[in-house]
Amino acid sequence: MNNDDENKKPVQKYADSSISDKAFKNLLFWFALYTVLFCIGVVFAVGADMK
Repeated sequence: MNNDDENKKPVQKYADSSISDKAFKNLLFWFALYTVLFCIGVVFAVGADMK
């Protein structure tokens, strides 16, 4: 077992801004894209069910 690398890192109690700005914007973009596609899918499913 190689736990030496884990023991060297200080334990963080709270999340800090260690995520990069580019990664955060990328995360927001994909989350928004999936949310929009999900909403469009729900609208199509409800519309198809009403016929």
